[in-house]
Amino acid sequence: MIDTHDEGHVVSRLDGQLIRRLLGLAQPFLRLMLLSGFFLLIATVGEMLIPVLIQQSVDRVILESWVPADPSFPAGLIGAEGERRVGGQLYVREQDLDRLPRATRDTLRGTGSIGIGGISIVRNAVVQSSQEVQELLQAADVVHDEHYWAIPGALLRTLSPSQRRILRADSLTALQRYAVAFFVVLLVVLIGSFGQVYLTAYIGQLVMNRLRIRLFRHTVDQNLAFLGNQPVGRLVTRVTNDVETINEFFSSVLSELARNVSLMIAVVVTMLALNARLALFVLLTMIPVIFLTNIIRIYARQAFRSVREAVSKVNAYLSEYISGMTLVQLFVQQRESYRDFSARNDTLLTAQLREMYVFAIFRPIVDFLASISTAAVILFGAWLLEVDLVSLGILIAFTNLIRRFYMPVMSISEQFTVLQSAMAGSERVFDLLDQDERIPDTGARPLVKESVAGRVEFQDVCFSYKDGEPVLQHLSFEAKPGQLVAIVGHTGSGKTTVINLLTRLWDTETGRILLDGNDIRDHRRDDLRTSIQQIQQEVFLFDDTIRENITLGLEVPDDVVWSACDAVQIGEFIRSLPHGLDTPLEARGENLSTGQRQLISFARVLVHNPPVLVLDEATSSIDSETERLLQEALKTVTGGRTSLVVAHRLSTIRHADQILVLSQGSIAEMGTHDELIAHDGLYSTLYHLQFQNL
Repeated sequence: MIDTHDEGHVVSRLDGQLIRRLLGLAQPFLRLMLLSGFFLLIATVGEMLIPVLIQQSVDRVILESWVPADPSFPAGLIGAEGERRVGGQLYVREQDLDRLPRATRDTLRGTGSIGIGGISIVRNAVVQSSQEVQELLQAADVVHDEHYWAIPGALLRTLSPSQRRILRADSLTALQRYAVAFFVVLLVVLIGSFGQVYLTAYIGQLVMNRLRIRLFRHTVDQNLAFLGNQPVGRLVTRVTNDVETINEFFSSVLSELARNVSLMIAVVVTMLALNARLALFVLLTMIPVIFLTNIIRIYARQAFRSVREAVSKVNAYLSEYISGMTLVQLFVQQRESYRDFSARNDTLLTAQLREMYVFAIFRPIVDFLASISTAAVILFGAWLLEVDLVSLGILIAFTNLIRRFYMPVMSISEQFTVLQSAMAGSERVFDLLDQDERIPDTGARPLVKESVAGRVEFQDVCFSYKDGEPVLQHLSFEAKPGQLVAIVGHTGSGKTTVINLLTRLWDTETGRILLDGNDIRDHRRDDLRTSIQQIQQEVFLFDDTIRENITLGLEVPDDVVWSACDAVQIGEFIRSLPHGLDTPLEARGENLSTGQRQLISFARVLVHNPPVLVLDEATSSIDSETERLLQEALKTVTGGRTSLVVAHRLSTIRHADQILVLSQGSIAEMGTHDELIAHDGLYSTLYHLQFQNL
């Protein structure tokens, strides 16, 4: 069952440390992040070039106008590109005068240094391309020299469209160049945006891949106490759903946030570069948006928290009641469960409507403020245009830039819920990573399986799962190489704990466990578990083939696998299957009987051939007809190796070399079957009670 008890958690604020840890996940991919930033820079610059190109094409081509300047005009004041000398008369581009301070411009106009505009400067080669136009201009006594003609606007308007088109040939060519440049910039923006989005998403996938592996390794290395206290559904959710929210952080939130912030900064910088006076006015109109966005952020977080809590309650209810549907139907509780679910579903509906209400208000308000800013810019800009403080091209560019500024504002606010989800998911992931309850693996003594004799000793071992509740108390015994030692006792006497300590699924509190005279903690844990292997009470088989469930990834020839299967008397059954060893098993081997699963686990042991074997209730769940078959297989498996067998069926361990009878964590009796029966103690009582019930 998927655990949903903490899915409603919402980070109350954007924790800087959490953000740093998230960004730290991408540190191995720093080069890719820098490349993504480079593409972002290209896209942002391209976005800003578009309104600039529009402004340039309007001011320098479509509405280009020159004014005459007298000899007192300071040459070079507005740059060589903005000045033309025609027939000894200096002309300056009127649009370039907007870059001068107003006081300087007023002074120049007041002293007569500049005249009335509306003059077009045309190259001589263009005029000479039409004899008719040249004669007309000469008749009008237009000022010209060997390079340029200074044609008054009033005269230009009297010409026919075809004549004006001839004189505007350079302008049309320039417009074509601007159109090509515009297309190239759009292409650059497309490439930059694609590169940035693709690389950010790619980094997110790489981070997810590494993080899932890291979480899996971290989880499987924890001790049984940790794994026992963590619902399986919660761990699955951490590795899947919560990691996916971190991918959303990189591929969606981080990508969009970086793009939107860079675009907003670029818009402000571009505005200031085009016209600082108009830019400051526009920024004043944007101040309400900042306060509004902050207010919406607060309400959006509250709405998101309500939705997540409601979703969590609905998921928990569904998970619980679907799992217990048999009980619900047997006691005719469908109507009551429907009523309870409807109440939770209505709460979820209300929360989702509240979240929609927040954003339904926000977007129109931002649109309204964007329209107000645009209208204010047009009104104020029109006045500035009237007094020659801005050009029409700059005014058009500003209206375009305002739209580009407000689009990221709306996008950032709408990304907030995704950011909250990513933060909550990442906090849960990091919380799991911060829990470290692994059994120390500091052993350095070499352990080669083939050289293990198999002598096992428990020396004064004490252990408890909870403080004050001892399970084993000063337990001491020895299993000599090749011996079969059986462990019996009442439920809770510590039988399973003994073999779990031997394989270091737990560590002793006091005392030592020795393998061939060496403390098992001195060996690497993997080497130890290769030499001491366990057959559990509930055999676990993977959703894979019989072969893979026996070899567990070990490269083993088929004849060795078949030999092991025949030795435990499961070979004939496997041969009768359509695909033999390659027959796929369902999860946990549900398409096999209990006895068949147990025999496959026996074959697994023979293939891996450990010198020490421990069996936990290996024959406790079989029927009497299968017991004889498993008894023979058990003799094959335990033969020639040290074996510790925990058994409830005392008939299966009568041939044991030594039987340990545990009671309250200590050895109550020890001996062979015949010795313990003759002793007429606890073992004899257990034995006779069991056979009376047969």
